[in-house]
Amino acid sequence: MSICNGAAGFRGRNPKGIFIHNDAGSQNADAAFYRNWLPTHPLENGFAHAYVASDGILYAEDDAYCAWHCGQTDGNTNYYSIEICQSMGDLEVFKQNEENALKLAAQKCRQYGIEPNTSTIRLHKEVYGTSCPHRSVEIHGGDAATKRHFIERIKYYMGDGRNQIINATIRENSGADFMRLKFEAVDSEDGIYRIRDKANGYLLTAAANKADANVDFRGFDCGEYQEWKLINKIYKNARYTMLECVATPGLYLSVESNGNGGKNNLKLYTDLHNMKQKFYIREESDGRTLIIHAFSGKCVSAK
Repeated sequence: MSICNGAAGFRGRNPKGIFIHNDAGSQNADAAFYRNWLPTHPLENGFAHAYVASDGILYAEDDAYCAWHCGQTDGNTNYYSIEICQSMGDLEVFKQNEENALKLAAQKCRQYGIEPNTSTIRLHKEVYGTSCPHRSVEIHGGDAATKRHFIERIKYYMGDGRNQIINATIRENSGADFMRLKFEAVDSEDGIYRIRDKANGYLLTAAANKADANVDFRGFDCGEYQEWKLINKIYKNARYTMLECVATPGLYLSVESNGNGGKNNLKLYTDLHNMKQKFYIREESDGRTLIIHAFSGKCVSAK
């Protein structure tokens, strides 16, 4: 039995979804803290099934039991609950806790056959007058964007193809998800981002540290090879952007043969001072972004 000892009652069935919370706790509010703190406080004031922190995961209540976590009967009874800890502490620590929490959510979705969607992946504030998950909402730009991010990352971690590589190309804009991109700030002041496609959740990646190396989309972590510096320039009143890979200074995203002759692959190359490396960045109404090749008018695509 868990440290909460079934206090909220036996569920008697699998959870039908997951609520994701932020704990409003300081940097010291890690899993070890909650392991000691929960038994000394009235559980009816609130507790979650799992607490994800920098020192690991505390499973405070068994899955088969309810938890008092969202102030609503259906949520408390029928949903699994995950608390992302240290939400008032260091941002990078919290972001890693959040990512680990979404990995746990993916594990629970696989375990119980839960399809991640807007009905099954819930925010505390949807059903109760609270700002929770406050730090996640702040990071991801609002309630809807946060929920969308949670669902996409859970789907990503549930996928069996996370180690696959997809060739990066340019294609005519069809509005398809594989060319609608999400820019995730690594250092917004310096204009450094990770670029993820909507269809697969894969990251734009420099394949190697050399000129003429291919650029692709990958579903696994490649560090700075997936970080891109956006360099904004003006030429004869025309504004455009070059994308320099952080891991390969002096090498830029480039379209093979300017997209001519059916050669639509993306590569790394030194500054050619021509149209192969010039792009327009255009944000769409759904918050996604297109990277449009200035010469061909085609979009960067994970297909």
